[in-house]
Amino acid sequence: MTESLLPRPGISRRGLVIGGAMALTSAAAWGVQPRHTEHRLAHRKLGDLIARRVGQWSVTAPAGVIVPTEEVANTDGYDQLLTRVYVAPGLPTIMLLIAYGSTQGGSLQLHRPETCYPGQGFRLSAFADSDLPLAPGLPVQARGFTARRDERTERVLYWTRIADRFPRNTAQEYATIIRSVLRGTVPDGILVRVSSIGPDDRGAESELARFAQEMVATATPAGRQVLIGVG
Repeated sequence: MTESLLPRPGISRRGLVIGGAMALTSAAAWGVQPRHTEHRLAHRKLGDLIARRVGQWSVTAPAGVIVPTEEVANTDGYDQLLTRVYVAPGLPTIMLLIAYGSTQGGSLQLHRPETCYPGQGFRLSAFADSDLPLAPGLPVQARGFTARRDERTERVLYWTRIADRFPRNTAQEYATIIRSVLRGTVPDGILVRVSSIGPDDRGAESELARFAQEMVATATPAGRQVLIGVG
């Protein structure tokens, strides 16, 4: 009996943490019946809330944006998916992807770029965490990395919002979901990803952060509620 409770060889600590979080989420769902569902995009279109002109950037055709196949297929997980490409004279071209799900929990989870890029043949490096000052007194926890495939080098910066938190990994996502469910709320969630193609990782990171700040500033109040949880 004792041996059957020990971790099996080959199971990583990360796998155990995520598995335990999933079990806790299920237990919370059984123990608490949520009374409220967050849906910040009810009766609204995401594209109407995000400005087509952001600072010096303006929208052009959305060619080149990496859209993982699971994000397209998983219509039950995402209510709305927005992809755009923004261009500006003398500045890096910015590719934007925003994926929104009104219900987070169980099998309905945000798909993190660290998992979808390798699935399309990219090698990842230069990971970095940062706190983006996207609103006064609100540092948004973000992650960045560089993705390479053949001749393409892409710097990626993204954040996820679930309820009023910004989890950087799957374990933090489950902890946030549990916290909301125990308070009687089914949380919503969003993935906001900006990226640019070019060899200068440090310069690209700075421009991506600048674009993100201006995108939030130029969004409608409802758009800021969706992007960062406050209007």
